[in-house]
Amino acid sequence: MATDIPQELQELEANSGIFAIWMVFHHYGIDLEISDLAQLCRHDPDAGTSTIALCVALQKLGLDVVFSTDFDSHLQDNEVHFYAEAKQLNIPIQPAISYSQIQHAVEQGQFVIVYYDTLEGVGNHSLIYGIDDEQIEFFDSFEAMPKSVFEQQRQVEGICRQAILIDDRTFVVRAQ
Repeated sequence: MATDIPQELQELEANSGIFAIWMVFHHYGIDLEISDLAQLCRHDPDAGTSTIALCVALQKLGLDVVFSTDFDSHLQDNEVHFYAEAKQLNIPIQPAISYSQIQHAVEQGQFVIVYYDTLEGVGNHSLIYGIDDEQIEFFDSFEAMPKSVFEQQRQVEGICRQAILIDDRTFVVRAQ
């Protein structure tokens, strides 16, 4: 898949969450300003952005989202702010979902952004490109990840098996 990724996005440190949102809107032919996305998500060049911040941004940009997560006992101040915003926006927050539930959502045509720890020990948000019973593929990687490795990397401390399920049906209707 050949995609012209904006230079500003390529140069943005810790850009995985912003890249995932950008890819969703790129699918619709909508170009979003990277600086606006970074501001909307309170992007930090060292830490990137939180999954709950991505949920709020997606909802504010017109998509319906569901946030799934394990309990996080170490919320940062930024995350507390976004959880409060998510509540105001009526974003459903549900328990973490399994690999098979993620697979089902993708098979049903939903976009899904997952949070996992890379093999280098860095938290990463990725938009799923493809998934089956044995492996998962991401828009930000050329290589598929075996299911067992992905499951292992989702369970690393601090990752909380977070996923964003994106339902674009009302967005597509509004855009027509």
